[in-house]
Amino acid sequence: MVSGHLPQEQSALTEWRRHWPLVVAAMVGMSFYTVVTYSLGTFIEPLEQAFGWKRAQISFGLTIFAAWAAVGSPFVGLLIDRVGTRRIALVGLLLSGLAFAAFSLANGSPLQWYALWVVYGACALLIKTTVWSAGTSSVFSASRGLALAAVLSGSAIGQSLAPLIANALIASQGWRGAYRDIGFGWCGLALVLVLLFFFDARELGRRRGAAAAGDASAPPLPGLTRRDALRDSRIVRMAIANLLMSTAGAGVSVHLVPLIAETGLSRGAAVEIAATAGIAGLAGKFLTGWLLDRWQGNLVPFASFAIGALGHFLLLDLLHSTNALTAGAMALGFASGAGLQVTTYLVTRYAGLRNFGLVYGVISSMLMTGTALGPVLAGYIHDVTGHYDLLLYVASPMMLLCALLFVGLGPYPVFTTTGTEARS
Repeated sequence: MVSGHLPQEQSALTEWRRHWPLVVAAMVGMSFYTVVTYSLGTFIEPLEQAFGWKRAQISFGLTIFAAWAAVGSPFVGLLIDRVGTRRIALVGLLLSGLAFAAFSLANGSPLQWYALWVVYGACALLIKTTVWSAGTSSVFSASRGLALAAVLSGSAIGQSLAPLIANALIASQGWRGAYRDIGFGWCGLALVLVLLFFFDARELGRRRGAAAAGDASAPPLPGLTRRDALRDSRIVRMAIANLLMSTAGAGVSVHLVPLIAETGLSRGAAVEIAATAGIAGLAGKFLTGWLLDRWQGNLVPFASFAIGALGHFLLLDLLHSTNALTAGAMALGFASGAGLQVTTYLVTRYAGLRNFGLVYGVISSMLMTGTALGPVLAGYIHDVTGHYDLLLYVASPMMLLCALLFVGLGPYPVFTTTGTEARS
């Protein structure tokens, strides 16, 4: 347990006073990164009607996006470790907004649809979770868990608002207009905020003419070497857990709206229930962030993933209850939010910040591999069986296995610039 002594509280307050604008900018940037995932389910039916595509074909675009992230994440991580996060974020948001709006140019050719996803996937590499997490972790230490929770809540904001906004825009302007408005509007807001407020430790050092990256409030950046980090059993276990979690979670999340609608509810009701996952995701991030700043142990990581197993089970609609479906969607959202929060925080503690970009980039590659596979597998299962039951029966125990992988990681190490020393 981390003590709540006054000096630590004062340090946390100082960090927030100095760097809260960075957190806001990173949160909005993070929210746009997730829009492409959480809005696709709302676009599935309009695209089916417009072009006669199968759901697996439509979902394959997200597979391309995730494949880019799976391959490119370690290289982006290396770039972050070398040049910092601000410059990467600015370029990435500019390109990603334009590429997202370009989905409005789809003409019915599957090859052209996939080409649009190739372009978007390449651009979105520069606004990945790694960028926002690394920038935030570089200036927060005492309150790192809560700061990361706020930043990563951007994904829950995207999960909650993207289906609602996309659905409203599709109804009023059609799916082409929806893609354009989200690309220019949502990403445009993120770009302005990042330009004004997103200054990581490295950029603050540049601006103050410091020889070393970072200002007086920025923590030092010790931690594991690249070789030691990538061989550490705790990091390997986290990577495997994220692969399994994302395969199950992305498959269900992307298809959540049509999955719920197939229980007999209207499309509008399904969208509203799906949106509750984002609200629960916010709760998951902030609750686990607050707890992780105060306690070490197995309970928080285990529970953060295990609740996802319950969520997938409830979505089977065995109880034939709208409340149970809502609870299932919320449990899924809570697990998604808490799981990402737990992983990001534990990487900063078990691997340190010395090579955080690369280490988290590798874990992100595993996560995005699952994100690439999950939606296509879900679409294939539906195309073959006519329903999503098999997907949910597999996803529930898979999430429980993820939870077990976080048991017994041990105490946080104390880092030097050359290695680690186990905390007694």
